[in-house]
Amino acid sequence: MGFGDPHLLLMRNGQCKVFVMSVEKTPAVTVIIATYNKSSTLYYAIRSLLWQTFTDFECWIIGDACTDDSEEVVASFNDPRLNWYNLPHNSGYQSAPTNEGLRRAAGTYIAYLNHDDIWLPDHLQVLVQTIEREQADFAYSILEWVKDFGLRADIPILPDAPQPPEVPALLHRRDIVEELGYWKEPHEIIADPRVAFLRNAQFAGKKFVLAPYLTALKFIPYKEYYESSNQQAEYLERISTDPHFAEKELAGLLVEAYAQLSGPITLWRLRYELFQTIRHILIRRGLEPDILMPWLKPGSRISRWRKNRGLDPK
Repeated sequence: MGFGDPHLLLMRNGQCKVFVMSVEKTPAVTVIIATYNKSSTLYYAIRSLLWQTFTDFECWIIGDACTDDSEEVVASFNDPRLNWYNLPHNSGYQSAPTNEGLRRAAGTYIAYLNHDDIWLPDHLQVLVQTIEREQADFAYSILEWVKDFGLRADIPILPDAPQPPEVPALLHRRDIVEELGYWKEPHEIIADPRVAFLRNAQFAGKKFVLAPYLTALKFIPYKEYYESSNQQAEYLERISTDPHFAEKELAGLLVEAYAQLSGPITLWRLRYELFQTIRHILIRRGLEPDILMPWLKPGSRISRWRKNRGLDPK
């Protein structure tokens, strides 16, 4: 019987008595899902959470003043690990609901799942094992972008490169937030708040480690694909019925990457590689690459992000 065991052992007149005390257990991981009126895909995101092989988690699903049936979708799972809170006012971006989830989080680690993305069953298991084995601040896995007709893109980039990991592939220590602060609001900065949060950690010297496994799928976020496909359901079915799903997808990513690298160098690719090289040099010197684009204004990136989703570009 170790420290923190809910059984209290007492000796009286040579006899051992065991008393059971009620002790509230702290979850290892808090999963945060920021959502706004996407109950159709939120359903599949939660399904991919609940089939995790690592079960010691709580989840806060935070609505950005949702007006659809998202609350009913959460309740339909009847799982005590799922918690719902709907913000009273719409903020227009995931910073506010994410920060609300961070304030409510009780886990040692934080994981993020977008309301239109899905995890493979070993996602949390892989990242928790990696971050603890490497004694890191952040762990992230391979993420596959799923585009229309099943096209693939984006092998993950190391954390000192221009683009930090996508949050559905990420796990970090909760106390990082106490040290570095919460996500910024879009009107406060030029960069994407997700990028700014992770870049701040990079510049602070926090340790990022890659878990070399495919564990997360991110679906293309543009309006026309939101309305025309139900890829989340298709992929959940493929994952649940094909034990070699991850290996096949990784093979596809490798073939596509080879085809791109071995093909002719286009003017677009040459400009892209040059720009990325300059950004990489700036980051290694602790400078934000957005200084290369002085025409950008605070909030302009998120206005474009909202427009791509058919939302009012506030």
